[in-house]
Amino acid sequence: MADNLPWYKAKEFSLERKAVAALRPACASPGDSFLIVTEGTVTEPVYFELLRESLQLSTVTVKVIPGQHSDPRHVIQSAAKEVKALARRVKKKKVAVTELESFDHVWAVIDTDVANRQGFWNDVVQKARDLNVRLAHSTPCFEYWLLLHLRMTTRSDLIDGGTTKNAFRAELGRDYSTNRETTEEALKFLLPNWPTAVKNAQQVRQHHETGGTPSPANPSTEVDRIVCAMNDSLPPHLRKIPCREA
Repeated sequence: MADNLPWYKAKEFSLERKAVAALRPACASPGDSFLIVTEGTVTEPVYFELLRESLQLSTVTVKVIPGQHSDPRHVIQSAAKEVKALARRVKKKKVAVTELESFDHVWAVIDTDVANRQGFWNDVVQKARDLNVRLAHSTPCFEYWLLLHLRMTTRSDLIDGGTTKNAFRAELGRDYSTNRETTEEALKFLLPNWPTAVKNAQQVRQHHETGGTPSPANPSTEVDRIVCAMNDSLPPHLRKIPCREA
């Protein structure tokens, strides 16, 4: 096709083709459903509930469950139990009209901070594999993902959850965790920047891959993967960031 075009049109066609080729593959298909179990009880569930509302996804297709344990292994176990409980209700034909019969994507949103320091991170990864639960993990903690909404950084002093939360609070210029109301107000302000956070998270991942940093790299986050999947579950014309279908 391009061979029959004038040179300037051929160049334009080539650039467009390269731009399309550079798009990431879709992480989900339109209409896919999600189970998201979070380690935190306030910040993480509020973030994903606000994101679901912003993307105009329903509570039927995106179910967010706040964690009840700080140990990521319990979060993974909770996700697997929810999947099994739904399967039992389906088998007994006791599924509510507001429920789906299965989830296309099952995620645990966890921090690596404690697991790294206490030496059981490999157990976390293995448990997720065994129970078929995907990990949206952040190192040291979820606030690093939030920090990427405001700026790109791979600063080396984010050594634990406390320092990362303080760094995010300072960058945000306000408190965000006094109570649920404070969290909702702060995250509503932050949320429109999620496409920037996705780009920044991908750049951070590339930075660590180039440097050969052992996983989980500090600081880093995989939360962009679940956010992209939620975006990709929309019809193509409604997606906030583009992708190419697999």
